[in-house]
Amino acid sequence: MNRLPAAATLALVAISTSACRQQSPDTPPTVHLDDDMCAQCGMIISDERFACATIIEDDRGLPKPLLFDDLNCLANHQSANPGLTVLRRWVHDHATRTWLPAEDAVYLVSPDLPTPMASHAAAFESRASAEALQRDVGGDILTFEGVLPRLSP
Repeated sequence: MNRLPAAATLALVAISTSACRQQSPDTPPTVHLDDDMCAQCGMIISDERFACATIIEDDRGLPKPLLFDDLNCLANHQSANPGLTVLRRWVHDHATRTWLPAEDAVYLVSPDLPTPMASHAAAFESRASAEALQRDVGGDILTFEGVLPRLSP
């Protein structure tokens, strides 16, 4: 009788357990900095301040996270894939690096704000936080609905 070695059995259990876990759209995904790749441009995600995500419905009707290194990539991916069912979008607060629902965030867009893929946009939980950086780099403060048209091709 063939028996799997203990290490192989544990590996199979770990794989099957993780495969059963599903991303909830109401919970931000986990980003592994310097390991995860952007779903749009393929660049490694290395700056948490600009990392963002879209939770979509996959072909089985299950939530699936797409990670991006910059708001520009999220906007370009959304523009290039209009048929996707978006369940939720998440952005990191530039100041605190905590996840925020993208639609609730306030955005600062400034040509003097360097970002991974040239969106020149940063998300903030409050207008006051965005204004604090705006004093240093200038730019415009926008809502999510206002920032997307500036980024999409």
